[in-house]
Amino acid sequence: MKQTGKTKMSKFLKRLLLTIAIPVALYGCAKPPMPDVYWPEPPDTPRVKYVKAYRGEADFSKGGIAAEIILGSASGMSLKKPMGLHVDKNGVLYVTDTASADVFLFDTKNNRFTTLGQMGAKIFYKPISVTTDDSGRIFVTDSQVDKVAVLDARGTLQGYLEPSEPFQQPTGIAADNVHKRLYVTDTHTHDVRVFDLETLKPLKTVGKRGKEEGEFNFPSHIGVDNQGYLYVVDTMNGRLQIFDGEGKFVRAFGQFGDIPGMFARPKGVGLDSEGHIYVVDAAFNNVQIFEKEGGILMAFGSYGSGRGQVILPAGMAVDNEDFLYVVDSWNRRVNVYEYLGEKSKARAAALSKAKK
Repeated sequence: MKQTGKTKMSKFLKRLLLTIAIPVALYGCAKPPMPDVYWPEPPDTPRVKYVKAYRGEADFSKGGIAAEIILGSASGMSLKKPMGLHVDKNGVLYVTDTASADVFLFDTKNNRFTTLGQMGAKIFYKPISVTTDDSGRIFVTDSQVDKVAVLDARGTLQGYLEPSEPFQQPTGIAADNVHKRLYVTDTHTHDVRVFDLETLKPLKTVGKRGKEEGEFNFPSHIGVDNQGYLYVVDTMNGRLQIFDGEGKFVRAFGQFGDIPGMFARPKGVGLDSEGHIYVVDAAFNNVQIFEKEGGILMAFGSYGSGRGQVILPAGMAVDNEDFLYVVDSWNRRVNVYEYLGEKSKARAAALSKAKK
């Protein structure tokens, strides 16, 4: 189609703006670096540091957010209502988005972005949680159709889990790659379904509705540590329960309340390399950190839209280097923090040595 002079001029102006405005946006109007955000605040020894936030495709595109604003790109996908989060062994973030009916993939190591929908898996209605196994398979719970989808590493649907009793509302999911177990919480049947990770055959069911040890009241998010212990957020009992690899109750901690160590609306759970337990609370708008036995250590995050703040946080995950990822659902982003433990010290020492 023949281009008019107006069309040519419009394209020329866009290129000109891109050439001039992006460097200005990135460098010419640069403000002094923002101060680091730590918890606890000085003069106490910092334990957690805010790093950055991911919102969508613009964080991984050439030119970043400045290019998208100037060019008005319609193709840049952003989180709308993020819910669950998983980080695989290669540092790829998987984020479920219930409003987009999709799962976002943020490849933080190779600076790439895609979604399972873009990969061809346009099969979701209300994806809640996601996990992967060491072979690259992807598992996604969908609470609207009460199914758990199984996809290969290329995003091709392989089928659905077939529990011994139908799911009524599958929510949390976690894979134990060492002991070959796959766990799924069913919020409406108040239990945890256990599958063989290799064959995907159902093995057993853990728990039933109740308030006693090993019983649940609307369980939601779950996590597994490197020893095979299972951590279940027992949402409406206001506690976290821990089980061994055989599904036997080990301990529980927490209760409803408004002081540190208690819960109001517990959500995501994560485990770091030093055995600390992280529990997100959507009502407190923070993440509490507990020792192995359940004693409260500290909390980080606060209500708001600023750096490191959250509103209605949901899922969370911890990667192999003890970076902490928290879904900030109201602000439509994933906040990234760093636990300043032994791995952090080792990275800092290696970086300092490399600079000498």
